Amino acid sequence: MSIQTRHVRAVVFDLDDTLFLERNYVRSGFAAVGEHLRLKTRRQDDFERWMWRRFLAGRSAGMFDSLASRFDLGLTGGEIRRLVRVYRRHRPDIRPPRGIEAVLASLRRRRLKLGLLSDGFLPAQRLKLEALGLEKYFHKVIFTERMGRSAWKPSPVGFESIRRAMGVPHAGCVYVADNPAKDFLAPNGLGWLTIQWRRSGQVHADKPAPRGGKPQRVIRSGPQLLRLLRRVT
Repeated sequence: MSIQTRHVRAVVFDLDDTLFLERNYVRSGFAAVGEHLRLKTRRQDDFERWMWRRFLAGRSAGMFDSLASRFDLGLTGGEIRRLVRVYRRHRPDIRPPRGIEAVLASLRRRRLKLGLLSDGFLPAQRLKLEALGLEKYFHKVIFTERMGRSAWKPSPVGFESIRRAMGVPHAGCVYVADNPAKDFLAPNGLGWLTIQWRRSGQVHADKPAPRGGKPQRVIRSGPQLLRLLRRVT
C-alpha cells in the first residue's frame, strides 16, 4: 500500500532510543552500580567512569564481570547478579529529547490513537516510562516481557496485541522506532507503515536489517514526522 492511499488511525512508538537516548539510561545505570559498589566496598573508585569509557569503546558485553576483574573486587556470581538487578531496578535519570512531548500532544489533538510497544526487562521498562513522564499521552502501553520472551521483537505478537487493544486495522497503524535489526520486520509483514526516527547518539540505528526488515521511511525530527503523518491522516 502506498503512503498516499493510507488512512492512519494509530501511531505506535518504541521506547528505547526512540523516546529517549538509550546511552543516557546506560550512564544512569552505571552511576547506580558505582554508588552501590562504593557503599559495599567502602572504596571511592570511579567505577562508573571506567564502565562508561568501556561502553563508548563498544565493549558493553560482560561489563560487570570485567569491572570486577579490573578493580579486583572478588565478586561471586551471586554478587554479579546483584549488580545486574541494581542496574535494571534503578530509577533512571533520563529525559525525552526536546520536542517529543510536542509531537505526542499534536498527534493526540488529531484524535489519533497512540500506543507504546517495547521490549526489555521489567521493571526497568516501567521505571523508564515513569521517569520520562510520557505515559499520559498513550492510549495503550504494552511491554512484551509481560507476554514472555518469545514475544520480543521481531515477533509479531506484540503488534497484533496492541492493534487489537486500540481497535484499528493493521493498514491503519504506524510504528516509529530506531533499530532496523529487529523493529520493522513484523510490522512490515502485517501491513503497517514503518518509520525509523534517526537522531545523533543512538546505539542500534545503523545495524543491518534482515530481509523485509527495512523501515519504509526515515525521519530525523519531530516536525518531519508530523509532516509525514499529516499526509496520511
